[in-house]
Amino acid sequence: MKKQIRTFATLAILLTALAASGQISQQARVTVPFSFVAGGTSSPAGDYKISFNQDRNVVTLISDSSKPIMFLTISAWPSPDGRSYLRFHHYGENWFLERIAINGMAQEVPIDKRVKEVFTASNQGTGGPVSSDVAVH
Repeated sequence: MKKQIRTFATLAILLTALAASGQISQQARVTVPFSFVAGGTSSPAGDYKISFNQDRNVVTLISDSSKPIMFLTISAWPSPDGRSYLRFHHYGENWFLERIAINGMAQEVPIDKRVKEVFTASNQGTGGPVSSDVAVH
């Protein structure tokens, strides 16, 4: 039964991604050198295709080695430097996707406030969280 539910959920995500694909305004590829959390889902290091829908504030990350991840972001705005990158924050032992910028447009990825509080507290005395940008290609 659990396998059927997972299969159905994966199919629903893929169909939603396909339905939205006609409205995706930005796409890119990125190689993330470490495992990370995005949209409440842990993902391994590797190559990802990013689909960024400004109109719906939806981002889809697709990897050959894991299931697609879809999550909502906070509204888009023009990136002042025009760079394309993913910005991650390191809290405790985990990297969290914080921002996606593609072709001059940026969107924030919300990190659960409680998660930030726990990891920020664990970083007391270490200078706070570390930020890292990964270039999009």
